[in-house]
Amino acid sequence: MGIHIFSKKEKNCKYVSYECEHILFLSSFQLFFAFMFCVYCELYYLSILNFSLLTTSLLHWRKPELGMKRKLDIVVTILSIIVHLIYSFYINSLCVFICFFSSILVATSYFTGKKYSYNSYSTICHLFIHTIGNFTAITIYYYAKKKSINSS
Repeated sequence: MGIHIFSKKEKNCKYVSYECEHILFLSSFQLFFAFMFCVYCELYYLSILNFSLLTTSLLHWRKPELGMKRKLDIVVTILSIIVHLIYSFYINSLCVFICFFSSILVATSYFTGKKYSYNSYSTICHLFIHTIGNFTAITIYYYAKKKSINSS
């Protein structure tokens, strides 16, 4: 028994209801705030990653199906988490704590949502993932900007 995110037998089929699809598609737009704040803080390399995450999230949740779009969204999300964890080490220990704590919340929410698959509780858990990730990214960018201002 294991967790298979990338099973070979996945076919392009819907796996969420229309209502859940609509809610998660609209919640993907909150990633735009993290992207814009990242550009404002002049963290251009991270803004490329944020734009990629925004794009893959919108493409996937516009019409969510098991398949390549979902896999790409998962890969970009995991890459984003790893890069933000690494970047937080360059800022301060508070950012490292925020990143690790948020990663634990996101993982817990993801696996809780998997337990309640195919109903509204799973959508609430996934909405929580979008929101926590967004707030974490904005907090990291805020502290990075604050550090760069204090260094000047």
